[in-house]
Amino acid sequence: MTVSSATCPLCGSSETEPINETELLCSECSFIVTGPDKVANEYKQENARSRTSSNSESTTGEWEDKVAVRDSSDGTLVEMIAIAEEFVRALRGDSDNCIKTAEMLAEAWQDQYFQGRSVSVGIAAVIYASFRQQKSPRPLRVVAQTCEISDQQLRTGYRALRTEYDVHSEITPPAMYLPFLRCQLSLDQAVERRAREILSSEIESTGSPTSLASACIYLAAKEQGRSVTLAKVGAACGVSKETVWKKTQEISN
Repeated sequence: MTVSSATCPLCGSSETEPINETELLCSECSFIVTGPDKVANEYKQENARSRTSSNSESTTGEWEDKVAVRDSSDGTLVEMIAIAEEFVRALRGDSDNCIKTAEMLAEAWQDQYFQGRSVSVGIAAVIYASFRQQKSPRPLRVVAQTCEISDQQLRTGYRALRTEYDVHSEITPPAMYLPFLRCQLSLDQAVERRAREILSSEIESTGSPTSLASACIYLAAKEQGRSVTLAKVGAACGVSKETVWKKTQEISN
């Protein structure tokens, strides 16, 4: 059956145009509107990540236990939550991280945060904020790359989320990034402990918390004979290898 008209569930616009026999494109927010029994969002396009059926089944059950589902638009929310879990897992998040992200995503959806906003950007902003709130932050660039959006898009989405919902936004200490970096680089806890010692010493380096964390874990790994490169450390933290090198020089001096 060909879809001829529909109202966008995100922005409420009725300005849609058909893109195939079963889907419409919202002219206002570019949301994909499908038939009555399908969930539509931009992740349904060809560049969406493929998900195994086992992951989908476990995801739906876990979220539905924690998040209230009430109205006709909830199918879209459940699909968004399932996609968010994939990204959280890709960022080495555990079940608690997934549940907290789902709760924040459901609240933002209920409060119309996604109205007139890109779904991909909104999901990424919620994930980034959720990790920060749980004191286990992920570097902004790494989150953006994982969610397949630009750094600037994530900054914009997060800024709006922080402003509209009073999301906690204090500066994250560099040490909070160390557990994630250690896992990303397959290093042991001894390296993380040494990196913390370097950070706690009276170093006179300035800059972003992520660049300082990357430099300290690089120095700690090298001290203990671990095989890491500036490029690998930079990629794990979302900074350039030149930035890592510069910070190591500042700390060493």
